[in-house]
Amino acid sequence: MIRPTQEQIERYDRDGIYVAKGLLDAEQLAKARACYDWGCANPGPEATIVFPGTKHEHFNQLWVPGAWEAGIGSLVDNVGLGGYCAALWDSRHAWFFGDEYFHKSGGQVGNSPWHQDNSVIPSKGSHWVNFWISFERLPARNSLAVVRGSHRDSKLYNGAAYKNPDNPTEPLYPDSDLERLPDIDADLSRDPSAWDLVSFDCEPGDVIVFHPGAIHGGAPVDAVTPERHTLALRFFGDNAVYSSLPHTDYYFINDQTDGAPFRSDVLPQVY
Repeated sequence: MIRPTQEQIERYDRDGIYVAKGLLDAEQLAKARACYDWGCANPGPEATIVFPGTKHEHFNQLWVPGAWEAGIGSLVDNVGLGGYCAALWDSRHAWFFGDEYFHKSGGQVGNSPWHQDNSVIPSKGSHWVNFWISFERLPARNSLAVVRGSHRDSKLYNGAAYKNPDNPTEPLYPDSDLERLPDIDADLSRDPSAWDLVSFDCEPGDVIVFHPGAIHGGAPVDAVTPERHTLALRFFGDNAVYSSLPHTDYYFINDQTDGAPFRSDVLPQVY
């Protein structure tokens, strides 16, 4: 059974990110790619083109109906991701939260706006994880990046609206008093040391493991790495609790009281 190393557990707790080198063998990577291809061929209601009509146009979608049954459930079981998550968090249980698909092509799509996933997921707690699986070789400059340790800060920023690539911190909740996201790219253009970012070189089969509450983004494509296909899988564990957000409708969560255990009868338990 695969399990994170003690060094990886400590790095996850400290930095909020690490790379699991060779986590997927060739057969498992092929299964993951089949899941990705099926999801893209069967788009659901959350499929969207981000920044349409610009050079930064790219594809994104969440929660493809039927994807669990079509192969993701089998992949999670085959790799043993449920037990892996439980060991990472020291949790008795683990649940699958959802799948997400990214496709950037054309060699010009810039950074994904910096954001925290819990600006759209009404939950908090240390028992959350994203597995970010890309199918191309990615130098660190083209890979996902995280602000080191930002998952440990209880501060929640307003989400990124993802409407204007020239205004990456445009707030998702314009009427909320949540603080606007910092303009990390602008800060870095003035001072490359302004933010402590962590990213990794990746080969097919490597998986970026990171906390969705960390500030993350980046992963542009360029002339050297002109295309990227990525499948992300999200999981949560025992200490995840409900935490209300402006204008969210997660009807499938059993108890939507702040601080209540984050549980749902429709999200598969994987450990």
